Amino acid sequence: MGPRQTFGDLTTTALRVCKPLVRGYTPHNGTAERTTHMSRRLNHEGTITKKNGRDLYQGQIRVTLDDGTRGRRTAYAKTRKGVQQKLRAIRLQQEQGILTLARDESMREYLLRWYKNPDLRPNTIHSRYININRILPHIGGIKLKDLKANHIKDVYERLSERLSHNSVVQAHGVLRKALKDAVKEGAISKSPIDRLVYAPTPKAREMDCLTEEEISRLLGIDDEWQPFWSFQIGTGLRLGEALGLSWDNVDMDRRRVMVRRSLQAVKGQGLLYQPPKTIKSRRTVVLPIPVVDGLSAHRSRQAEQRLQLGPDWEGENLVFPNEWGKPMHPTRVNRALNRSIKAAGITRHIRVHDLRHTAASLALRNGIHPKVVQEMLGHSTIAITLDIYSHLMPTMQEEAADKMGEFLRAG
Repeated sequence: MGPRQTFGDLTTTALRVCKPLVRGYTPHNGTAERTTHMSRRLNHEGTITKKNGRDLYQGQIRVTLDDGTRGRRTAYAKTRKGVQQKLRAIRLQQEQGILTLARDESMREYLLRWYKNPDLRPNTIHSRYININRILPHIGGIKLKDLKANHIKDVYERLSERLSHNSVVQAHGVLRKALKDAVKEGAISKSPIDRLVYAPTPKAREMDCLTEEEISRLLGIDDEWQPFWSFQIGTGLRLGEALGLSWDNVDMDRRRVMVRRSLQAVKGQGLLYQPPKTIKSRRTVVLPIPVVDGLSAHRSRQAEQRLQLGPDWEGENLVFPNEWGKPMHPTRVNRALNRSIKAAGITRHIRVHDLRHTAASLALRNGIHPKVVQEMLGHSTIAITLDIYSHLMPTMQEEAADKMGEFLRAG
């Protein structure tokens, strides 16, 4: 070894020691010294590993419930960042006191916890309740993490023995949503329902709309229901939206109605006002002039009825109340339409919802853009409108081609 050289008060040996150790740096003595790059784990992140041979990351985190129970929760995702987000969501649930250790939950425990989401509409909760009670006798004792596609297939086969096809489709929809939410929670990595070779699908129901001649006959009946049928065909509102409509949300001068709520019959709770079905359902609809005229006459008759009843009128300022001014039950409207359809000489069965289809069909056939029809109906996307009324498109294309032909011939 050669003599030690000094540089100021530092030796060359000290300089070599002080030089940062970086990837690829080789000291003067020829010995390769490397540092290993390691990603820092975030606080409370838990353990995240990549599954061998699979494009999947697994994360585990220790949790403590409000009752002192301790355990682990597991989350899966295709990326490390995705797992981190799921683990943070689990930690947030723990802090909010709504976390459960789903790894040991049975299907009964999970479904009975899942269906009671307070953010849902009462009718949705009730539908979930009905369908999970159909499902639970067959798979309630199976652990959520152990549920397989063949278990689900067996459920559908058994339900088909005593329920209609539509009822089995409803049960399938509820179970599919429940398992999808279980994946989001990190309770299971994949939904076994996605592995079904066959899943119940709804049978296409042929849409039944009134013809223009049938509309004239129906609206030609001069009775107390005529303004309601005219309003439904002219606006396309859902039945609950029309029954929940208040005069406060009707602007006769500007020919507009503002849809802000819906009246629904909820089992065990009676008639309830609920928010519109979707965000787009909260909308403003422009009224045709004949509908405005009909509403004006209807309002005058309603005022006379209110004066006749005096203190017996229990009005809530509804546009279409019952005879006492209170909310009208939807079943009364269905029965009234059956009577009116028969009086109009229409022999086939027409539902109140078919008046909504009639409104959409009239608009599309008369050249109104599908986007405008979507907004009128309150569909969440234009794709829904186009899908429902796709059978009208070939005719509309033919009409458009004829108009183009007329234009080209004139040129």
